[in-house]
Amino acid sequence: MRITRHVYLVGSGHFGLSHAFDSSVYVVSCDDQLVMIDTGAGCEPEKIVENIEKENLEIEKLKTVLLTHSHADHSGGAHFFSENFGCDVFVSYLESDLVGTADERLLGLDVAKKSGFYSFDYVFHPCKRIKQLSDGDVVRCGKHVFKAIHVPGHSPGSLCFLIDLPEGRALFSGDTVFYDGVVGLLNIDTCDLSSYRKSIRKLDGLDVDMLFPGHGIFPVSRGQSHIDKAIDAMKRLQIPKNFI
Repeated sequence: MRITRHVYLVGSGHFGLSHAFDSSVYVVSCDDQLVMIDTGAGCEPEKIVENIEKENLEIEKLKTVLLTHSHADHSGGAHFFSENFGCDVFVSYLESDLVGTADERLLGLDVAKKSGFYSFDYVFHPCKRIKQLSDGDVVRCGKHVFKAIHVPGHSPGSLCFLIDLPEGRALFSGDTVFYDGVVGLLNIDTCDLSSYRKSIRKLDGLDVDMLFPGHGIFPVSRGQSHIDKAIDAMKRLQIPKNFI
């Protein structure tokens, strides 16, 4: 599904584009390269490849994967794209070991399976071709630059990726902030409301046009207004509406 001149939605359990476990999976066309933001859970990654090819995009140009965080619905497909297409997989240094070892307890998969988010036969395959990111790091693809913004809260290493495109400024926000100021609070040890409240302020004043969250609706204009709604609620010591 082409969203803008450069941005495509190629996977989503919410919209029925790929496996039900999948987060939103985006591809950005960057000159002669393709960049994927999040990979889905890795259950039926061939469907994501099919969606890419349906858009007349050359899958061979996919060499970079950016992970917003390590939760399985976002990162479980990293192994597939790394092994089959030689992609470098970028993730926060705080969560790189989780993606690299596939430890179910550290990934929170044991709790997620017991809670019904994943079937008990779901397997997360470790990804070895990993590059670590810190706050403020940039990933260059052609003429385009993705800036990593560390926004801990939903997970310790949650990243948002900011990029200026010809059609406007875009933020790929993972599960940090969604349409209408909704946030991604989870009742697990690694989700920290205090960190969330402080770090989300990093997204203030970015003047984002397009907001591409990890699930659901993606506003292609006035994206900053949705971010500001979550920030304002946190400033008033309110807990914003929650995605889960």
